[in-house]
Amino acid sequence: MNPRICLGAVLLCGPCFAGSLQLNSLALDTSLFNVTEFATGLSGPISALPLADNSIAIASYWSGIQRFDGVDPPTTIYDVEGAHTGLLQAGNYYIDGNSGEFISGTSGPSISILKPGADPSAPLTSVGTLNFAFAPNWEHNQMGIATRPTPGKPGSYDLVFNVGSEYDHQLSTDPVALSGLIDGTLQGDSLYVVTIDLSGPQPVASNLRQLATGIRNVIGMGFQSGTGDFYFADNAIDGPNPDGDEPPQAEEINRIPANVFGVGDPINFGYPTCYIQYRTGLQIGSDCAPPFFAIQPLDNGTPLGSESEGVSQLAFAPADFPAGFNNGIFLGFSGKGSVTGPANEENAVGYYDFTTGDYIHFSENSQDGVYQPIGIMSTDDALFITDFGAGITYEVTPAVPEPGTCLLTGLALAALGSRHRHRVRHIAGRLGARVCG
Repeated sequence: MNPRICLGAVLLCGPCFAGSLQLNSLALDTSLFNVTEFATGLSGPISALPLADNSIAIASYWSGIQRFDGVDPPTTIYDVEGAHTGLLQAGNYYIDGNSGEFISGTSGPSISILKPGADPSAPLTSVGTLNFAFAPNWEHNQMGIATRPTPGKPGSYDLVFNVGSEYDHQLSTDPVALSGLIDGTLQGDSLYVVTIDLSGPQPVASNLRQLATGIRNVIGMGFQSGTGDFYFADNAIDGPNPDGDEPPQAEEINRIPANVFGVGDPINFGYPTCYIQYRTGLQIGSDCAPPFFAIQPLDNGTPLGSESEGVSQLAFAPADFPAGFNNGIFLGFSGKGSVTGPANEENAVGYYDFTTGDYIHFSENSQDGVYQPIGIMSTDDALFITDFGAGITYEVTPAVPEPGTCLLTGLALAALGSRHRHRVRHIAGRLGARVCG
C-alpha cells in the first residue's frame, strides 16, 4: 500500500463545524453536546489515550502512535505499525496491544510495555513484551487489553488480555504459545490475567492465570472506576450468509464483579453453545454465566429495526457528561466494515445506561461518510471516537459552558492510507481477527 500525504486540521470548538458523525437526534438532545473532528487524515486510527500533559495519543494501523496537543503538528512517539486494538496506561508506563503480523516485516501479535521519554513528545521505548504464537489462520487473534492496580501490591498491575476463538463458531483446538516477559501455554476462547510489576528498572511478569472461558472475540474491556467491576464486550458468531448478517446470537456486554474477579475457577460465558438468541431474546443452552446485557436491534418501525453489530472497543461514560450520559458504557461498532453511508446499517455508536438499564444509539448507523467508528476512549470531560476507514478521530464534549469562538488550527497530519475494499470486520483488509466476525 502506498499512502499519500495529506493535510488535516484540529478543531478546538464545536458548533462552528461538525464532522460527518452526527449524534442521534431521535434518542437524545443533541444540543447537550459538541462534536468536532479532533484529527483527520489518519491512516487507520484505532485506539486513543490521554497522556500525562493532557495531550492525546492516537494509535493508527499504518502510522504507529502519534501525539496530538491541539497546537503543534503531531509527532510520532512509537513508530510501530499494526492493529493497535488496545492502548492504556499503567502507572508511569503505557501498554500497547498489537496484532501486527499482517504488516509485512513486523512481528506477530504482542503486548508491549512502553516507557515514556523525558517529556510527553519524546519517543516511547518498549521495555518488555508478551508474544503470542497462534496457529495459522487463527480467526480471532486481536489484543484487547485492560489493566488495574494489583490489590495489595503497590507498583504492580493486573493486565487482562483475550485469546479469541480459533474458529467462527466452534471451540478452539490448538494451543497458543506465550513468550517474552513470561512463558505459558494458553487456550483459545479465553480471557487471561497476568501481574506486571513495574516498580523496578524492568517489568517483571508473574501469576499468569485464566480468568474466563467461553468467549469468542473480545476487544473492548475495562474496570469501572469506583466499583472495580470488570466489563467486556464479546462479538457474536457470524450469520450464515456471505455478509455475516443476522447472527444467531446477540452480541454481549459481560461483567465480572470485583469481589469474584480472578477468584476460583474461570467463569464460562458460553461460547459457542450458550447465548441469548438474536432478535428473539431466547436463552439458548445452559450452564453458562448469562450476559450482563444482550445487544438487540432497536425498534424503528421497520422489520429489521435499527441494528448495531460488530462490537469493538468500549469506554465508561465521562463523569462530566450531562445527566443520563455520565453513568454507563459507550460501545463502538464496525457494522459491515468498509461499507459506508446508508449501506452500512449496523455501524452505530451505542450507549448502555447503568442507571436505567436502557440501551440507545448515541450515534445512529447508515450515516454518509461514516465507516467504522470502532475506537472509543473517554476522559472526565470528553469522549473520543475513532473511525478506522474514514481516518478521523472525533471528540464529543458537553455544550456547557456555551461554546465560544471557534479556533481552527491547520496541522500536517499523518499519511492517509488508501480506502480499504476488504470488510473491516477484520479491521481493514485483515487485522487477522475480525472485529465483527
